[in-house]
Amino acid sequence: MRETTNNALSADRRGFLSAGAAGVAALLAGSPTSAADAGEDTLDKIKNSGVFNIGVREAAPPYGFKDANGEYRGFSTEIGKAIYDAVNQELGGSIKANYVAVTSQTRIPLLQNGAIDLEAGATVMTIGRSKVVDFSIPHFITSTSLLVLASSPIKQVADMAGKRIGIPQGGLEAALFRSANEAGTFTSAVKTIGFPDHSQGVTALRTGTIDGYSSDEPILYDVGRDPSQFRIVPMKMNAATQTLLVRPGSSKFKRIVDQTIARLCGSGEWEKLYQRYFGEGGFKMPLPESGRFLVQMNSWPA
Repeated sequence: MRETTNNALSADRRGFLSAGAAGVAALLAGSPTSAADAGEDTLDKIKNSGVFNIGVREAAPPYGFKDANGEYRGFSTEIGKAIYDAVNQELGGSIKANYVAVTSQTRIPLLQNGAIDLEAGATVMTIGRSKVVDFSIPHFITSTSLLVLASSPIKQVADMAGKRIGIPQGGLEAALFRSANEAGTFTSAVKTIGFPDHSQGVTALRTGTIDGYSSDEPILYDVGRDPSQFRIVPMKMNAATQTLLVRPGSSKFKRIVDQTIARLCGSGEWEKLYQRYFGEGGFKMPLPESGRFLVQMNSWPA
């Protein structure tokens, strides 16, 4: 495979992805999967250019990150590489892979303007996003939790009332806390502060600028893996399917993306990736029931 590179948890794990099989089934059944047509199929674009531009994360482990050697790695990144292999085979073996670093703020604009052909990250499926992008079949299930200092008085969701909570800019946490405030979940409203990346949010937590940092629970297990400094407070306020992003009007390309994810699930490779980045090779997080159900749903018959 020829590639070019473009530079552009010991805490309580029991709260991870508390949604059971029935809840996951409802999420899968209700997930939007299409958007308006955008013209040229992405597969044709890749064929004509000879390059597959893959949007990856460089600072969002375990989904995507750069290792000590400057190589892009991670659970979602590995799935993106598998999709590249399938596309390359489909187009005769002459396609180059070009990895483009994206963030929560840049992923959709870069997909829309053609700078990337696929976003292999940790994007949650939403109705709003379905108006401008297409989704692959889900490749993960996530939930939102809270990272606090080990000495924090915050032990449960109710203790967050009136606190300053850091959130990643461009994520769904802003809407989650806004809805919770409007619904009277807290005795006094939570104040949210956005950060462009997780490291800045954790720094603000260390220095006392915020009282907690909220994001996808697997990400918090990475940035808060030292139990002498941090604790994770399971919020159990949501559960959501995550997906890879493709441009609308690309049914030929999306077919390859979906079939690749289904093949990884059906062959056992998805679970190997999970163990490498989340389980025994990562945060020692047992595969939850929701993850097992997702694999079963995605294991298409031949």
